Amino acid sequence: MDLAGFRVMIIELFGPPAVGKTTLAHALATELEKNGFDIQLIMSSRPAERGSIQVESTRALSRWKTALAAPLSRTAKLVGAGPVLLAGARSDELTASLMDLLPPRTLLWSVRYRRFLFLLSRSWMRASTSDRIVIFDQGFLTALCSMALLARHVDRSVIVRGLALIPRPNLLVRLDAPREILEARLRVRLGRQGAVERLFELDLQTSLQQIDTTNDVARTLEEQGGHMIHVTSLDRGLLEKAVDRIVREAKSRHEEGRSAQSINCEGRRIVRMAT
Repeated sequence: MDLAGFRVMIIELFGPPAVGKTTLAHALATELEKNGFDIQLIMSSRPAERGSIQVESTRALSRWKTALAAPLSRTAKLVGAGPVLLAGARSDELTASLMDLLPPRTLLWSVRYRRFLFLLSRSWMRASTSDRIVIFDQGFLTALCSMALLARHVDRSVIVRGLALIPRPNLLVRLDAPREILEARLRVRLGRQGAVERLFELDLQTSLQQIDTTNDVARTLEEQGGHMIHVTSLDRGLLEKAVDRIVREAKSRHEEGRSAQSINCEGRRIVRMAT
Protein backbone atom coordinates (compact mmCIF):
# COMPACT_ATOMS: atom_id res chain seq x y z
CA MET A 1 0.00 0.00 0.00
CA ASP A 2 1.19 3.49 -0.84
CA LEU A 3 1.24 5.41 2.42
CA ALA A 4 2.56 8.67 1.03
CA GLY A 5 0.87 11.77 2.31
CA PHE A 6 -0.61 10.01 5.31
CA ARG A 7 -1.97 12.49 7.80
CA VAL A 8 -1.43 12.33 11.54
CA MET A 9 -3.87 9.92 13.18
CA ILE A 10 -4.15 9.32 16.91
CA ILE A 11 -6.45 6.54 18.07
CA GLU A 12 -7.43 6.57 21.75
CA LEU A 13 -9.10 3.65 23.54
CA PHE A 14 -11.45 4.65 26.32
CA GLY A 15 -13.18 2.59 29.00
CA PRO A 16 -13.23 1.38 32.62
CA PRO A 17 -10.57 -0.90 34.14
CA ALA A 18 -10.41 -4.51 32.87
CA VAL A 19 -12.58 -3.78 29.83
CA GLY A 20 -9.95 -4.97 27.35
CA LYS A 21 -8.24 -1.81 26.11
CA THR A 22 -4.81 -3.38 25.85
CA THR A 23 -6.16 -6.46 24.07
CA LEU A 24 -7.93 -4.31 21.49
CA ALA A 25 -4.86 -2.10 21.05
CA HIS A 26 -2.70 -5.07 20.06
CA ALA A 27 -5.40 -6.59 17.83
CA LEU A 28 -5.91 -3.27 16.07
CA ALA A 29 -2.18 -2.71 15.60
CA THR A 30 -1.78 -6.18 14.08
CA GLU A 31 -4.62 -5.66 11.60
CA LEU A 32 -3.44 -2.18 10.61
CA GLU A 33 0.06 -3.53 9.99
CA LYS A 34 -1.40 -6.24 7.76
CA ASN A 35 -2.92 -3.42 5.72
CA GLY A 36 0.46 -1.74 5.29
CA PHE A 37 0.28 0.97 7.94
CA ASP A 38 3.15 1.98 10.20
CA ILE A 39 2.00 1.73 13.82
CA GLN A 40 3.18 2.97 17.19
CA LEU A 41 1.60 1.69 20.39
CA ILE A 42 1.68 3.86 23.51
CA MET A 43 0.97 1.40 26.30
CA SER A 44 0.23 2.22 29.94
CA SER A 45 2.00 -0.84 31.29
CA ARG A 46 0.97 -2.51 34.53
CA PRO A 47 3.53 -4.78 36.25
CA ALA A 48 0.88 -7.27 37.38
CA GLU A 49 -0.29 -7.82 33.79
CA ARG A 50 3.06 -8.56 32.20
CA GLY A 51 2.93 -12.24 33.03
CA SER A 52 5.51 -14.41 34.78
CA ILE A 53 9.16 -13.38 34.97
CA GLN A 54 11.66 -15.60 33.22
CA VAL A 55 14.53 -16.39 35.62
CA GLU A 56 17.21 -19.06 35.58
CA SER A 57 17.17 -20.03 39.23
CA THR A 58 15.40 -22.23 41.74
CA ARG A 59 11.62 -22.26 41.96
CA ALA A 60 11.68 -20.57 45.36
CA LEU A 61 13.85 -17.72 44.08
CA SER A 62 11.66 -17.42 41.02
CA ARG A 63 8.56 -17.05 43.19
CA TRP A 64 10.24 -14.39 45.32
CA LYS A 65 11.32 -12.40 42.26
CA THR A 66 7.87 -12.65 40.74
CA ALA A 67 6.19 -11.52 43.95
CA LEU A 68 8.56 -8.59 44.46
CA ALA A 69 8.88 -7.41 40.87
CA ALA A 70 5.60 -5.47 40.63
CA PRO A 71 5.74 -3.57 43.95
CA LEU A 72 9.44 -2.81 43.50
CA SER A 73 8.71 -1.55 40.00
CA ARG A 74 5.97 0.75 41.29
CA THR A 75 8.13 2.04 44.14
CA ALA A 76 11.10 2.67 41.85
CA LYS A 77 8.91 4.68 39.50
CA LEU A 78 7.66 6.88 42.32
CA VAL A 79 11.18 7.42 43.66
CA GLY A 80 12.36 8.27 40.16
CA ALA A 81 9.44 10.62 39.58
CA GLY A 82 11.13 13.54 41.34
CA PRO A 83 13.64 14.50 38.64
CA VAL A 84 11.02 14.02 35.90
CA LEU A 85 8.48 16.22 37.68
CA LEU A 86 10.99 18.90 38.64
CA ALA A 87 12.27 19.06 35.07
CA GLY A 88 8.92 19.23 33.33
CA ALA A 89 6.07 20.11 35.68
CA ARG A 90 6.53 23.87 35.35
CA SER A 91 6.59 23.74 31.55
CA ASP A 92 3.66 21.34 31.14
CA GLU A 93 0.60 23.57 31.38
CA LEU A 94 -1.85 20.76 30.61
CA THR A 95 -0.64 18.60 33.52
CA ALA A 96 -0.73 21.58 35.88
CA SER A 97 -4.24 22.56 34.76
CA LEU A 98 -5.65 19.06 35.20
CA MET A 99 -4.03 18.64 38.61
CA ASP A 100 -5.44 22.01 39.73
CA LEU A 101 -8.91 21.06 38.47
CA LEU A 102 -8.94 17.53 39.93
CA PRO A 103 -6.42 17.35 42.78
CA PRO A 104 -6.24 13.78 44.20
CA ARG A 105 -7.09 13.29 47.87
CA THR A 106 -3.72 11.82 48.84
CA LEU A 107 -0.07 12.67 48.21
CA LEU A 108 0.61 9.22 46.75
CA TRP A 109 -2.04 9.58 44.06
CA SER A 110 -1.02 13.17 43.44
CA VAL A 111 2.55 12.11 42.64
CA ARG A 112 1.40 9.18 40.54
CA TYR A 113 -1.00 11.18 38.38
CA ARG A 114 1.29 14.16 37.99
CA ARG A 115 3.96 11.80 36.67
CA PHE A 116 1.51 9.91 34.46
CA LEU A 117 0.00 13.07 32.98
CA PHE A 118 3.41 14.55 32.29
CA LEU A 119 4.52 11.42 30.40
CA LEU A 120 1.17 11.18 28.60
CA SER A 121 1.34 14.82 27.55
CA ARG A 122 4.85 14.37 26.21
CA SER A 123 3.87 11.21 24.29
CA TRP A 124 0.77 12.92 22.87
CA MET A 125 2.82 15.87 21.60
CA ARG A 126 5.19 13.52 19.82
CA ALA A 127 2.31 11.55 18.37
CA SER A 128 0.75 14.71 16.97
CA THR A 129 3.77 15.18 14.70
CA SER A 130 4.30 11.51 13.85
CA ASP A 131 3.92 9.98 10.39
CA ARG A 132 2.55 6.82 11.98
CA ILE A 133 -0.84 5.80 13.25
CA VAL A 134 -0.40 6.12 17.02
CA ILE A 135 -2.62 4.06 19.32
CA PHE A 136 -3.03 4.92 23.03
CA ASP A 137 -4.52 2.11 25.10
CA GLN A 138 -5.14 4.71 27.83
CA GLY A 139 -5.25 8.40 27.12
CA PHE A 140 -6.52 11.61 28.64
CA LEU A 141 -10.16 10.51 28.78
CA THR A 142 -9.43 7.44 30.91
CA ALA A 143 -7.13 9.56 33.08
CA LEU A 144 -9.89 12.14 33.52
CA CYS A 145 -12.33 9.45 34.69
CA SER A 146 -9.83 8.06 37.21
CA MET A 147 -8.93 11.49 38.56
CA ALA A 148 -12.62 12.33 38.99
CA LEU A 149 -12.93 9.39 41.38
CA LEU A 150 -9.87 10.42 43.38
CA ALA A 151 -10.73 14.11 43.68
CA ARG A 152 -12.54 15.54 46.70
CA HIS A 153 -15.43 17.26 44.96
CA VAL A 154 -16.55 16.64 41.39
CA ASP A 155 -19.73 17.60 39.57
CA ARG A 156 -20.71 17.74 35.92
CA SER A 157 -19.31 21.24 35.46
CA VAL A 158 -15.87 19.98 36.51
CA ILE A 159 -16.05 17.14 33.97
CA VAL A 160 -17.03 19.61 31.24
CA ARG A 161 -14.09 21.83 32.15
CA GLY A 162 -11.78 18.82 32.12
CA LEU A 163 -12.98 17.82 28.66
CA ALA A 164 -12.30 21.34 27.45
CA LEU A 165 -8.68 21.06 28.64
CA ILE A 166 -7.62 17.75 27.15
CA PRO A 167 -6.66 17.14 23.52
CA ARG A 168 -8.98 14.97 21.44
CA PRO A 169 -7.86 12.01 19.33
CA ASN A 170 -8.62 11.69 15.64
CA LEU A 171 -10.54 8.54 16.44
CA LEU A 172 -12.01 7.59 19.81
CA VAL A 173 -12.94 3.98 20.57
CA ARG A 174 -15.08 3.36 23.64
CA LEU A 175 -15.00 -0.12 25.17
CA ASP A 176 -17.75 -1.46 27.39
CA ALA A 177 -18.74 -4.69 29.12
CA PRO A 178 -21.39 -5.79 31.66
CA ARG A 179 -20.60 -4.80 35.25
CA GLU A 180 -20.53 -8.42 36.46
CA ILE A 181 -17.91 -9.31 33.83
CA LEU A 182 -15.74 -6.35 34.76
CA GLU A 183 -16.03 -7.18 38.45
CA ALA A 184 -14.94 -10.78 37.84
CA ARG A 185 -11.93 -9.61 35.80
CA LEU A 186 -10.97 -7.06 38.45
CA ARG A 187 -11.14 -9.66 41.20
CA VAL A 188 -8.75 -11.85 39.23
CA ARG A 189 -6.42 -8.88 38.68
CA LEU A 190 -6.42 -7.95 42.36
CA GLY A 191 -5.85 -11.57 43.33
CA ARG A 192 -2.57 -11.54 41.41
CA GLN A 193 -1.28 -8.51 43.30
CA GLY A 194 0.55 -8.43 46.58
CA ALA A 195 -0.29 -6.14 49.49
CA VAL A 196 2.37 -3.60 48.54
CA GLU A 197 1.30 -3.31 44.93
CA ARG A 198 -2.32 -2.77 45.96
CA LEU A 199 -1.24 0.50 47.55
CA PHE A 200 -0.61 1.74 44.01
CA GLU A 201 -3.96 0.58 42.57
CA LEU A 202 -7.59 1.56 42.90
CA ASP A 203 -9.56 -0.82 45.11
CA LEU A 204 -12.37 -2.94 43.69
CA GLN A 205 -15.26 -0.64 44.59
CA THR A 206 -13.51 2.48 43.30
CA SER A 207 -12.66 0.70 40.05
CA LEU A 208 -16.29 -0.33 39.64
CA GLN A 209 -17.39 3.27 40.24
CA GLN A 210 -15.33 4.21 37.21
CA ILE A 211 -17.93 2.41 35.06
CA ASP A 212 -20.49 5.08 35.94
CA THR A 213 -17.95 7.87 35.54
CA THR A 214 -17.02 6.56 32.09
CA ASN A 215 -20.70 6.48 31.10
CA ASP A 216 -21.17 10.07 32.29
CA VAL A 217 -18.14 11.29 30.37
CA ALA A 218 -19.23 9.41 27.23
CA ARG A 219 -22.72 10.97 27.40
CA THR A 220 -21.20 14.42 27.83
CA LEU A 221 -18.99 13.86 24.79
CA GLU A 222 -21.95 12.75 22.71
CA GLU A 223 -23.93 15.82 23.80
CA GLN A 224 -21.01 17.93 22.61
CA GLY A 225 -21.17 16.24 19.22
CA GLY A 226 -18.15 14.00 19.74
CA HIS A 227 -17.84 10.92 17.53
CA MET A 228 -16.77 7.54 18.89
CA ILE A 229 -16.89 3.88 17.96
CA HIS A 230 -18.59 1.83 20.68
CA VAL A 231 -17.24 -1.68 21.26
CA THR A 232 -18.65 -4.38 23.55
CA SER A 233 -15.62 -6.43 24.55
CA LEU A 234 -17.75 -9.35 25.79
CA ASP A 235 -18.43 -10.44 22.22
CA ARG A 236 -15.34 -11.37 20.24
CA GLY A 237 -17.26 -11.13 17.00
CA LEU A 238 -18.22 -7.52 17.73
CA LEU A 239 -14.62 -6.80 18.68
CA GLU A 240 -13.41 -8.10 15.32
CA LYS A 241 -16.01 -6.01 13.52
CA ALA A 242 -14.82 -2.95 15.44
CA VAL A 243 -11.22 -3.63 14.35
CA ASP A 244 -12.39 -3.89 10.73
CA ARG A 245 -14.30 -0.65 11.04
CA ILE A 246 -11.30 1.21 12.46
CA VAL A 247 -9.08 -0.12 9.69
CA ARG A 248 -11.58 1.11 7.10
CA GLU A 249 -11.54 4.51 8.79
CA ALA A 250 -7.73 4.63 8.61
CA LYS A 251 -7.79 3.67 4.94
CA SER A 252 -10.32 6.40 4.24
CA ARG A 253 -8.16 9.00 5.93
CA HIS A 254 -5.15 7.74 4.01
CA GLU A 255 -6.94 8.17 0.71
CA GLU A 256 -7.84 11.74 1.62
CA GLY A 257 -4.21 12.62 2.26
CA ARG A 258 -2.71 10.51 -0.48
CA SER A 259 0.15 11.82 -2.62
CA ALA A 260 2.26 10.44 -5.44
CA GLN A 261 5.38 9.80 -3.36
CA SER A 262 5.86 6.53 -1.48
CA ILE A 263 7.47 5.97 1.90
CA ASN A 264 8.68 2.77 3.52
CA CYS A 265 7.11 1.27 6.62
CA GLU A 266 9.48 0.91 9.56
CA GLY A 267 7.39 -1.55 11.57
CA ARG A 268 5.61 -1.31 14.88
CA ARG A 269 7.05 0.55 17.85
CA ILE A 270 5.75 -0.04 21.37
CA VAL A 271 6.28 2.62 23.99
CA ARG A 272 5.38 1.74 27.57
CA MET A 273 4.25 4.72 29.59
CA ALA A 274 4.20 3.29 33.09
CA THR A 275 1.52 4.33 35.55
